Amino acid sequence: MVRLLSTLIIGAQLLAPVLSHAVPHIQPRGANDNITYPYPELGTDEPADFATNGYFINHLCINVRNLTASVDFYSSVFGLRKLFTLHVSKHFSITYMGHPHGGKNGTGYQTALEMNREKNNAEGLIELVYVDVPVYNIDSSIETPNTFAHIGMVVPDTKVMQDRLDSLPHIPVLKKYGDPIELGSKVAGATSLTPEALAQLGPEERELISQVLGPTNEPLIFVADPDGNLIEIQPQEGAELAS
Repeated sequence: MVRLLSTLIIGAQLLAPVLSHAVPHIQPRGANDNITYPYPELGTDEPADFATNGYFINHLCINVRNLTASVDFYSSVFGLRKLFTLHVSKHFSITYMGHPHGGKNGTGYQTALEMNREKNNAEGLIELVYVDVPVYNIDSSIETPNTFAHIGMVVPDTKVMQDRLDSLPHIPVLKKYGDPIELGSKVAGATSLTPEALAQLGPEERELISQVLGPTNEPLIFVADPDGNLIEIQPQEGAELAS
């Protein structure tokens, strides 16, 4: 019983960040292949290959059109600080940004020098690559859907975050707190549900996806950075599973 309870708790913790709110039917796939969607498929308890001990995701890299605008966006909206800018040449540079050690802004102040010293031990950094040339046309995932979907941010309270975004009219908010994700929207298109993909699904499956993406994603916010990269903002607490 204790083990079963632990499994249910772990399942809830894993599902919460994915669906972000209660879902109507949560049950494992039956042996007779009678499936009720949506249902969770938990990972196994098998440990990773010992050879990968010490591996972790350190940063993601974004090609930017305007370095100043991008640095200002990630700093002013999400509190990331600049570790450094490496001016490789007159027109090409690489910038790293991140939160102080600990991963959550405000949980431990570090100087820029200290943040750089911990750079290769840090997680959740963003690398901004910039080439300063007159013509530089690159499409973001909300302009032309590609293999990059979004950056995921966690904040203490998305309702408070929405109130803050309302006071920042220059920030493009593609989905507000409390709104559903509409099929056919830029948010859906940037997360695999392009018009081309939806056209290959039956009407019942499209309706099911719409029902799940509606109420289950209402606590989420989606904004775009200056280059049109999609950023998903999740609440840290509050997601629950329905019985």
